[in-house]
Amino acid sequence: MDRYRANVALMLTDGHGRVLCCERSDETYGDALQIVQGGIDPGETVIDAALREASEELGIDSSIVTILGVMDEKFSYRWSDEYIAKFPGGFVGQEQQYVCGQMEPGTPMNLDAHHREFARVFWGSPQELIEGCWEMKRPGIIAALQHFGLLDVKF
Repeated sequence: MDRYRANVALMLTDGHGRVLCCERSDETYGDALQIVQGGIDPGETVIDAALREASEELGIDSSIVTILGVMDEKFSYRWSDEYIAKFPGGFVGQEQQYVCGQMEPGTPMNLDAHHREFARVFWGSPQELIEGCWEMKRPGIIAALQHFGLLDVKF
């Protein structure tokens, strides 16, 4: 049976309809957009994992993020064969659970605080995120945007 890594995805909004779009900086998936995300460590709650990932990936103090909600539904996606070969642990993809958080748009960020994953981040429209993300992640991102009231358009 295929193994999917438990993963959290943090949808950050500025409270004015924009979402934080994170542009990848790796060779595997190029400059595709995503949101803050990462594995859930053993014994860690989904919210704790989301805040830890925000701290690691954005270099922010996680206390500035206000959690607005957690989506119960989870979305699985399979990685490319090339990525599966590179990723340790025998996983074939990830099972993501979405969390929504809000922070001030002018918050300083340090993308080099931990291990740089993003070439840049910017506040964009939900549509920009949908159009720029990897196709395999699109169903979960659309469902999360709709669930958290950040997307009015039905897909």
